[in-house]
Amino acid sequence: MRYKRNEAFRYQLNDSIEAVLTLKIDADTLSSKGHVLIDNISPNGLRFRSAYDLPVGDTRLLLQLPFTLNENEIMMPGHITWKKKMGNQFEYGYEGTGDNNAKQKIISGLKELSRMENKEQE
Repeated sequence: MRYKRNEAFRYQLNDSIEAVLTLKIDADTLSSKGHVLIDNISPNGLRFRSAYDLPVGDTRLLLQLPFTLNENEIMMPGHITWKKKMGNQFEYGYEGTGDNNAKQKIISGLKELSRMENKEQE
């Protein structure tokens, strides 16, 4: 498994976020929508789980991964960078393609989520 030690921050979610995944090559949709669970997230990528066995390292393949973080809709297109079999599911590393708007929404959403969790612990 590959980790980015120089990542600014990666937030481990207490409760996974449900998301819908669509695979595309160029402008053509390759798959119907599939459900995944996001376990951790950063402005540049995330880790998710799914029952789907998806290909790794095919740069022609673009994934569309819309999800909701603190009531903010975020669209994070990107690529799978690694895969690991975990029982009857697969765990994936996912790198976003650098959309600054999505990055800012993620940073804001994670800050708010962190504040809410800190209040709950007090």
